[in-house]
Amino acid sequence: MFKSELSLQEKFIELKQLELKENEKILSEFNARFGNVDIVQVILNDSLLMSYEQALLLSNYQYAKVIAYLHKNAVRTFAYLAKHTDYTDKVLAQILYKLAKASIIKEVNPKRYVISNNFHFPILQFISYEAKLSNWKKSILQSTINKKFSTYSYVVLPMELAVKLQRTKINYFHNHNVGLIGVSDEKIEYLYKPHKERVRLNVNPSFISSMAKFQLETSTFSLTSSM
Repeated sequence: MFKSELSLQEKFIELKQLELKENEKILSEFNARFGNVDIVQVILNDSLLMSYEQALLLSNYQYAKVIAYLHKNAVRTFAYLAKHTDYTDKVLAQILYKLAKASIIKEVNPKRYVISNNFHFPILQFISYEAKLSNWKKSILQSTINKKFSTYSYVVLPMELAVKLQRTKINYFHNHNVGLIGVSDEKIEYLYKPHKERVRLNVNPSFISSMAKFQLETSTFSLTSSM
C-alpha cells in the first residue's frame, strides 16, 4: 500500500489536515528532547504566547529543567534548584540570570526565585503520532516516550496491518495506553483510542521545551516584548 514510511506520513498528514480546526496545527519531524517525533498535532487553546526571547531560552532543555522546578507562589532557593537540577553553581547562576533578564523569573530575595507574574505558559496540547510500515512494537515504545509531553499518543500503520493488530494484539496498545490508527489512500481510522494523559508543567522539562519549540517552528510569538 505504501512504499515507504515517508509516504505513509505524507498521506496521514494530507488526510489529517482535512479535519483540523482553526486553532490546530500539524508539524512533522518535531524535535522533542528525546529525538524527533514523526508527527505532532498541536491544539492551541488561548492567545497567551511567549516572546521570541522567552521561547528561544526555554527551547533549551537546560533552561526548561530549571523552570520545571519553579512556581509562581512558592519560593525556591538557589540551593534547592542546584540539588534538583544537578547543575554546577556557575551553570545554574548563568541560567537564572538569563531567565530573569527575559522576565521569565524573578529574584524576590537574594538567591530566592519565583516565576514572574507577568510570564504565562501558553495553554496547548500535543497529540503525537509515530508512523511505521511494519515495526509496530518499536513504534509503541516510541509512543510511550512521547507521552512525556502529549495528552494522546498514537501508532500510525497501514490499514491492513492496523486492522489485523486490532483483532489479535490490541492488548499491547491498551496496556501502554497508546492509540492505534490505520491509514489507507482514502481515509484514516481510529482503531483504538487511548485515555487522555494528564500532562503537567511542574517537573516536566520535556513539555516546557516542546511548547517553546512549537512557537519557534511556527513563528508565533507574543506581541509584547519580554524586555
